[in-house]
Amino acid sequence: MSQAAVDLLLRGYRAFVAGDLDTVASMLDPDVEWAGAGGEATLVSRDVVLAVLAERVAEDYHVTVDRAIGIDDRVVVSMRFSRVEADATDDRPLQSRRTYLVGRYAAIVTARDGRVVRVEEHPHLAAALKAAGLAEDEV
Repeated sequence: MSQAAVDLLLRGYRAFVAGDLDTVASMLDPDVEWAGAGGEATLVSRDVVLAVLAERVAEDYHVTVDRAIGIDDRVVVSMRFSRVEADATDDRPLQSRRTYLVGRYAAIVTARDGRVVRVEEHPHLAAALKAAGLAEDEV
């Protein structure tokens, strides 16, 4: 099942990048759980998760999948994200002052019956691998 879980994750990634949240919605279990890194609150329900994802799409992030490692019904994923923010204090139409936001994202995504049932965020890939029972040198 690991390849099916990886394929599901990559289809969801492509839909998210294209802004196709209807396709993303079809891939999420109605009671999907989304656990934030560091003990942050857990979102439970497809509608709540879709609302957060809609905000991220509107923020115009550029997202790239670095790694997707299938383990049974789970996928350990590592991504990079970036976006450019204009200076909010500069109202010139062609302003040149910009802020660049760059970051990394790691998670364990669990799929069941062709849908994502849980996303567990981690601060970095090594932490996600450890939580999945793998060492970095094993992958």
